[in-house]
Amino acid sequence: MGESRQTLQTVARAAGVSPMTVSNAYNRPDQLSRTTREKVLRVAAELGYGGPSPAGRSLRRGRSGTVGLLLSEQLPYAFADPGMLTFLHGMATELAAAGQALLLIPTAGDTDQALVRGALVDALVLRAIYPDDPAVVAARERGVPLVSGGGPKIAGIPFVGIDNARSAARAAEHLLGLGHTRFAVLTIPPGDPLAGIPPRPGLHARARGFLAALEAAGVDPDRIQVVQAGDHTRDAGREAAAHLLVARRSARPTAVFAVSDVLALGVLEAAAASGVDVPRQLSVMGFDDIEEAARSTPPLTTISHPLYEQGRAAVRVVLAAVDGRVVRPPRLTTHLVLRETTARPPAR
Repeated sequence: MGESRQTLQTVARAAGVSPMTVSNAYNRPDQLSRTTREKVLRVAAELGYGGPSPAGRSLRRGRSGTVGLLLSEQLPYAFADPGMLTFLHGMATELAAAGQALLLIPTAGDTDQALVRGALVDALVLRAIYPDDPAVVAARERGVPLVSGGGPKIAGIPFVGIDNARSAARAAEHLLGLGHTRFAVLTIPPGDPLAGIPPRPGLHARARGFLAALEAAGVDPDRIQVVQAGDHTRDAGREAAAHLLVARRSARPTAVFAVSDVLALGVLEAAAASGVDVPRQLSVMGFDDIEEAARSTPPLTTISHPLYEQGRAAVRVVLAAVDGRVVRPPRLTTHLVLRETTARPPAR
């Protein structure tokens, strides 16, 4: 007989026990003797009964034991982007310690927000989603605790992350301090859900912060190039940088700031393929300080921020809210990591 036609009561009658005993066999095995529990589970298996409905059990308990992570990207991105993986690692570490589960909820293509509205979770972490995104509206309507992890800040929702714009300004100050006057900023296209381009507000904030710092320093706008990579991948960064490097030397930037290490690593590959020496002919800076940044050739100068701790802190804040407590989000800072890809500009 099919599982869908069996109920807890059916198993209880067949096993000659009460419905509570069947329930305890699945949910509170310590309340039964080993013999009784084995009998109940054996009869259930013979009948094709797979156990109480998880949704129904959660409703009865008032908790699912699960925290959801809202992603503005397609689901595979969570396993392909090094920064996202580090954030997820932090979340998973904290959830494991609390005996909780993690559910990834992609919002891309979910036009009616069915996944957000129907997810069986106690709380939601919002990652890289703009405040006016329909997924944020749907999340608010759920009435569960929310936290914004990594940006941007959303009114009325606790924020765990860094100031991307201010941190990128530090990158500009470093390059200006070395004497650079010709710059390129390698960023990504604006988000367009209808075109399948996910929003990445943190990366866009970095580009704005870097450009604002150059403007404040009085850099001639004609000496600043803003280049968009086709996607947030190393290959896209390499392709976009290749177009920069084919220009004659006098027109080339002497410093490139990429809004992520992933893109910056592509710049390094393009420079090597073009015979452009880094850092003697071109300085390159990234942002994130992923593991590969320290192993690149040459090792990448970058802005480091605690992605792992962001993930852990986001979980701590939101689980406290589930328990009715208030935990103030920690203040997370960034710092400049000097390696071997930046130097003074070449002499004219």
